[in-house]
Amino acid sequence: MKRIYSDNNVAMVWHVRNMLKAQDIDVEVRNDRLYTVVGEVPVTECMAEVWVVNPLCYRLAEQLIAEMRTGSGESLPDWECPGCGEHNEGSFALCWKCQHAYPGESC
Repeated sequence: MKRIYSDNNVAMVWHVRNMLKAQDIDVEVRNDRLYTVVGEVPVTECMAEVWVVNPLCYRLAEQLIAEMRTGSGESLPDWECPGCGEHNEGSFALCWKCQHAYPGESC
């Protein structure tokens, strides 16, 4: 496991977690309840964190977080479903018709 993101804003940490989970990247949130001990423990030790479980997914997760921060995600190419042949926009990870997964890389 490797830490990918930390922030003192717990809502932002959970947003990052949800974004990565939506891309089928297995992650864990840690320290999301330590805000109650700030002052007794240094703030940097109390920050909520997102950890990537599979180290092979770390680079993809890093790229997705960078795109989220800059708001400059490149648009993905459209694809044809191998299950039903339906045309899907690049933003879809599943075929809208038959729910078959995108045939590209997965984590």
